Amino acid sequence: MTFSFILMDRADATSIAQWRYEEEYEVYSFSADEETIAELLDRRSPYYAVHDEEGELVGYFVCGTAATVADTDEPRLFVEPGTLPIGLGLRPDLVGKGLGVQFVRACLEFARPMFTPERFCLYVLSWNKRALKIYERAGFHAARTFLQENKHGESEFIEMVRSARL
Repeated sequence: MTFSFILMDRADATSIAQWRYEEEYEVYSFSADEETIAELLDRRSPYYAVHDEEGELVGYFVCGTAATVADTDEPRLFVEPGTLPIGLGLRPDLVGKGLGVQFVRACLEFARPMFTPERFCLYVLSWNKRALKIYERAGFHAARTFLQENKHGESEFIEMVRSARL
C-alpha cells in the first residue's frame, strides 16, 4: 500500500473523531466532539490525514506535543531539542491486517525531511503487545516506563525511541 500525507482538514478530522476501536483498544478512540476536532486541526502540533493510493482515509499521523501523554501548556513540535514525538493510528477496520510496520515506516519517512529530528519518540500503553512488537520491528526500543493519569485513570506507558537515521 502506498500512503500519502496531507494536513488534516475538517472532513477527515470529523471522520477520525468517529472511529471506534474494539474491546480493550477502545482507549485509542477519540471523542466525537468539537474539542477533539479542534485538536486534530491545530497546526502547532500538526495532525496529518493519511490516504491510500485510491484516496481513501486509512489513518492519521501526528507530530509534537499532541503525540505525548502528558499535558503541555502550549502545543509545539519538539519536547526536547532534537526529539520529535510522534503518534499514529490506522482506521479500525485495518488494524490487525499486517499494515503496521509499513505504516510506521511511511510515517517516519514522511516526517524525517520535513522536521529533521535527531530521533523520534512515541508512547504506548504497556499492555499493548501488538503495538510494541510493531514499533520494535520499525526500529524503536523501550527507553523508560512510567505511570500517567489520563481519561481512563492511571495507566502504565512505555516511551520508545529510535534514531531518525535509517
